[in-house]
Amino acid sequence: MIDRIRTILVVMEEGSINRAATRLGVSQPTLTRQIQAFEAEVGAPLFERGAWGVRPTDLAFQLREKMTPIVKTFDLAWAEVSAYATGRHTQLRVGYIGLAANRYLTPVLDEFQKAYPEVKLWLFDQTPGGQLQALREGELDLALIGQEGADMGGSEFFRQRIAKVGVLVALPISHRLARANAVRLAELAGEGFVVPSEDAVPGRKSWMAGLCQKAGFRPRWLAETGAVEETFTTVFGQGGVSLFPDYMERAAPPGISLVPVSDRFAVWEFALLRQRGRMTPPCRDFIRRLIEAANP
Repeated sequence: MIDRIRTILVVMEEGSINRAATRLGVSQPTLTRQIQAFEAEVGAPLFERGAWGVRPTDLAFQLREKMTPIVKTFDLAWAEVSAYATGRHTQLRVGYIGLAANRYLTPVLDEFQKAYPEVKLWLFDQTPGGQLQALREGELDLALIGQEGADMGGSEFFRQRIAKVGVLVALPISHRLARANAVRLAELAGEGFVVPSEDAVPGRKSWMAGLCQKAGFRPRWLAETGAVEETFTTVFGQGGVSLFPDYMERAAPPGISLVPVSDRFAVWEFALLRQRGRMTPPCRDFIRRLIEAANP
């Protein structure tokens, strides 16, 4: 059951069955059958299907809200039980933002595991808010997080910048700027901004507000959402706009255009948080490899 729930969460995060199938390492028809079987077991559709792809239903959002904490608890508990069962005392627990993994995390994993075969590496796909909470509770050693969440925990944990990237604006494909090569933030004055909630992405709202203020206007908030895919759904459905780091450039779901923001001050930092105090050599080396991979 946990694996099936995890599959649904991945599809929601990716916003595409094809991308989710690639991430899960299964074929698209196999994943489609798994979703259909789970929907039959639940008793109602989890996704709306059409020529534009798939969109989560209200039931899917309810499932994510109720089941995400359970999946997280299961993963952490299994990691601890497995470590005790095999006598492992050396492990590194890393939280990360799923959509940033391919650019920043994946490139270092293979070489790190070859260099430290005795270290058990646990990876947890979590929202920035979830990472902060897990770090506070001692359930993570490292949190790979956006600058907003890192700023929120900056005085509590050691903070280190990994990379600085540009910013994208998410627009409905019918928007007047959707086909532009680039957009100045000032062109968005008067638009309704959609932002993830403070629980999901601490500090994202203040980051967006700060960029808009530098562009000479105060944002008009249209809606708050619980996660990335819900933000895209709201941008499309309510005709709003939102801002994202540019590692999202290939993650636009159907109906959404992601356009680069041209203002030089529009930047987003990918950062790392860890507990203050002495690091183990594998942890230190993992951080070094991460920074080098992100800044070739």
